[in-house]
Amino acid sequence: MAGWGPADFPSALATLQRDVARERARVEASPGQWMPLETLAMVLHARGQLNGSHADHAAALDAVNAARAAAPAASGPVLARAVVALSLHQNTIAREEVARLAHFAIPPAPSDLAEAEAIRGDVAFYAGHYARAIRHYRAADRIERSPGTMVRLADWHRHMGDFDAARTLLGRGLADRATTTPWMRASYLLQLGAIELQSGNWAAAERLFSAADRAFPDWWLVKAHLGQMAAVRSDFATAEMLYREAMTGAERPSVMDALAALYRAMGRTADADALAVRAAALWNARVDSHPEAYADHAFEAALAAGDPVRAWRLAALNYRARPYGDGRIGLARAALARGRAQSARAILEELERTGWRSTEQYRVLADVCTQIGDRTCAARARRQALAISPQAYHPRADLLAFGHH
Repeated sequence: MAGWGPADFPSALATLQRDVARERARVEASPGQWMPLETLAMVLHARGQLNGSHADHAAALDAVNAARAAAPAASGPVLARAVVALSLHQNTIAREEVARLAHFAIPPAPSDLAEAEAIRGDVAFYAGHYARAIRHYRAADRIERSPGTMVRLADWHRHMGDFDAARTLLGRGLADRATTTPWMRASYLLQLGAIELQSGNWAAAERLFSAADRAFPDWWLVKAHLGQMAAVRSDFATAEMLYREAMTGAERPSVMDALAALYRAMGRTADADALAVRAAALWNARVDSHPEAYADHAFEAALAAGDPVRAWRLAALNYRARPYGDGRIGLARAALARGRAQSARAILEELERTGWRSTEQYRVLADVCTQIGDRTCAARARRQALAISPQAYHPRADLLAFGHH
């Protein structure tokens, strides 16, 4: 058992509900003071992370921006604002905030310096500068080892195709039972399961997702991961039940999209279309308010709806905000949908030169080369996809919606 923290999702959410209410009261009692606003922003951010709530993330950004406006130039909510901005893909804000630390009158604590260095790594990673990102992550780890840096290092190795290194790092975190909460343990297990999913070990992935459910029961995100595993096993009744449970308590368009895909596989076209329209409306509303954060999700909805022009606009917006591997793959898919196969090929070949490795990039490249008529390129891309995951072309692979890239 983990040493501390709420034991399950309902308890954790109730704790954060109380924290948010308390911090809102502090803000109201201390008008014009930046520190209560910073604390409010962080508890809103935590609740948003737990509950998948766009409203909480947006409110957290509003609170931390107000804190920045109220704070003196040589102080203020540097790390809080950087963390919240990163969650909404506003990486420029994060970069500007951590640069402020150099001008603080009081030297930051080692833990703050390490987190700032890790955030610099995040900014570099999502800009597509992977060698720079790993230098920052390793520097952060040298200053002070933390779960956040360990997870970032694991994520870096995973996206570079080094699954064993990622497993080792996450296993180290999972083994630290004394200092991890049940929520943290479940998060580690989800990420370990994602590695197995991406490498084609679907049965192992499902076991890890089930372990996450035992570690932190009733978390909607775990239910969604388990739902997709039932779907790829063609256990559609269980998948539908889990997805419906995962949609309880908040508007979660990512789960709606997964359930719509399930309905299509079941032949329930009218139900699928109705649900996809509801999800697309939610994604589009979020793009209107926070475009960088939701362009990639709305892109998927536009592509599924057969609107290649809108899909291209959204993919380009997402790429401008975060031109890393997933952003480049989305841009290539959008180019292919518009009949620009040569451009798509150039995007994917450039991505390969950066060191990024995923089944998705090679599956898309195989489709691109097939459309161009380059059979050698298509065959090579298919081999590379299968080398990463023997399940790359499984007939149910497209029902994977969580943790698959």
